[in-house]
Amino acid sequence: WIALLLYTKTLDAQILQEFSSEKTCWEHYTGDQSFGKQLNDHQNKPITKDYHFKKQGAEYPIRLFVVPETKELLWLTCELQASLDYSKRKYPLNIILPTPA
Repeated sequence: WIALLLYTKTLDAQILQEFSSEKTCWEHYTGDQSFGKQLNDHQNKPITKDYHFKKQGAEYPIRLFVVPETKELLWLTCELQASLDYSKRKYPLNIILPTPA
């Protein structure tokens, strides 16, 4: 599993770190503010495992951050590294980004 940071302004992606499981990856970034302000849910509570904003088939939701200086929205998702091997994939990775506020 890898932590993948997606930038919505430049549409770039950065692999941050490798983990042994999706859970370990997701929990590693709980409360993390190193990328900017981590967004909460609509009730201003930290996003939990049960949050609805996740990719189909994922056990854990996507974490969202806002860079205070630029207001850029960043997505942090945990992906199975083997699923990013384009020599074995029939279709490219497809992550739909929301419209920035």
